[in-house]
Amino acid sequence: MQNKRLMVFGASAVIGALLTWVIIYANIQVLPLVPLGPLSVGPIFIGFGTTAQHFAYSNVGLLFISIFSIAGIWLDYFLNTQILKS
Repeated sequence: MQNKRLMVFGASAVIGALLTWVIIYANIQVLPLVPLGPLSVGPIFIGFGTTAQHFAYSNVGLLFISIFSIAGIWLDYFLNTQILKS
């Protein structure tokens, strides 16, 4: 059980670091401009397309902590490690 808990922690850290990097550096268009008359939608992008120097370190840290926590909760649920119940 302890190995599973360490795996949840490690995987959450990797997921948090990777997605934090993607959100800061990527600029991916996922939806083009959809003309719907007066209610046009788009274009919609994922990420800011910038560098970490343009963010306060606290914002980068909070982004990492939030993604790390969400990944940890879901991995705890799927792997049934019961970290949150203990």
